[in-house]
Amino acid sequence: MKEKFLKALQDKDFAELFKKGGVSFLMRVGGLVMGFVITFIIAHYFGAKGLGDYVLAVIVLRVFVLIAKLGMDTASIRFIAEYASKNYWEGIELYRSKVSLVLFVSSILFSIIMFLSASYIANIIGANPTYIKLNSFFIMPMAFFILNYQSLRGLKKIAEFSFFYWMSRVTFSAIIILIAVQFSQNENIPIFAFLLGLLIVSALSYFIFRNSLNLKKGLNNQPMEYKTITVGYKEIFVVSFPLLLAQSGQFIMAWTDKLMLGGLMTSADVGVYDVAFKLSMFVNIALTSISSITSPKFAEMYSIGDMTRLKKVVHQATKITFWSTLPLFIGFLLLSPFLLSIFGEEFKTGFYVLCFLSLARLISALTGPAGNLLQMTGKQVVFMNVLFVGAFINIILNFLLIPIYGIEGAALASMGSIVFWNITMVYYVKKEFGFLTIYNPFKKS
Repeated sequence: MKEKFLKALQDKDFAELFKKGGVSFLMRVGGLVMGFVITFIIAHYFGAKGLGDYVLAVIVLRVFVLIAKLGMDTASIRFIAEYASKNYWEGIELYRSKVSLVLFVSSILFSIIMFLSASYIANIIGANPTYIKLNSFFIMPMAFFILNYQSLRGLKKIAEFSFFYWMSRVTFSAIIILIAVQFSQNENIPIFAFLLGLLIVSALSYFIFRNSLNLKKGLNNQPMEYKTITVGYKEIFVVSFPLLLAQSGQFIMAWTDKLMLGGLMTSADVGVYDVAFKLSMFVNIALTSISSITSPKFAEMYSIGDMTRLKKVVHQATKITFWSTLPLFIGFLLLSPFLLSIFGEEFKTGFYVLCFLSLARLISALTGPAGNLLQMTGKQVVFMNVLFVGAFINIILNFLLIPIYGIEGAALASMGSIVFWNITMVYYVKKEFGFLTIYNPFKKS
């Protein structure tokens, strides 16, 4: 086994997946730990209802940010990875300047819409209208924060990307809350801490991106021979708009259960569900960590037409994900009662929720990076369509199951829709590229 592993590390792509994926894995672990810390702090000081109000307010902000950024953050991975592979730094600068202008205008527009509709939204999902109005002023910093860390991902600055994506917001928020509760028990502390932390990481991510880009320019100042590309708004929107729709489908898949629980049940139920949801994300840690590096690699290999290497990297990524995920899944099933009890007695009711969601994460890991592959290889419309069908299934299942089974019904709905879209993505990868992304551990390599 040791000899096989050392031999695999001699492969350049496997070594990059393992090393940079390992960095992302550590950051993801840190982010999850800090996520648990901040969830524990809010639950301890403000109870399940306080946690539920916080979660619902943040979800509404994320909805408006999702629309305001128009899919340009994910498109930046593809454009920047392609241009960086050819030392075309001018293309990155052009892309960033045009995207920044669009984000500036769209953020202001959706901030106004969110502020004016705050009371209406709050009545539908059972949220605090004051929080929603306050959050409306922070669409722009959050949109640019996301653009910055996805741009770092396109440059293959995986450690920096992973820090901002997984750890930064929750770490700064947790520190601010811990300081604030020493002086006050005001119920608004969690949301204020979140927004202040967001401003800090938005500014920090911009400076890190600019520094990383300048370093790349200095080390690779000789462009390769190829036809110069002048990226235009049309080309940007052709790529970004389907990704926006796809991200909308992903968002619905991830957050519909909480929003519908808020509307059909109580904010306390949302708080219990959120704890189980965050715990289940630990099972998916390998897939999300490996995806951090596979996305720019897929875009790079597809842009140069190296399909043999693309297939090899897909299979390597799935293999690493499989063997990393299985022990996590088993461990979380065994430890779930204890883990939930840490947050308080009222959170123990999330046991079956944690089991169902953990199983869904395992299935996602076993089907491999099919979704990422479609997004990074010009098949974003296929990706979008699959996600929207999955999101529709999720909404219907939540509507039918929550009134009957409560938070367990929401978990079953999420699991069913996740299984659907993962299997469907695998089918389309097979149809488009001729190979399966699923790893078979019983097949001799």
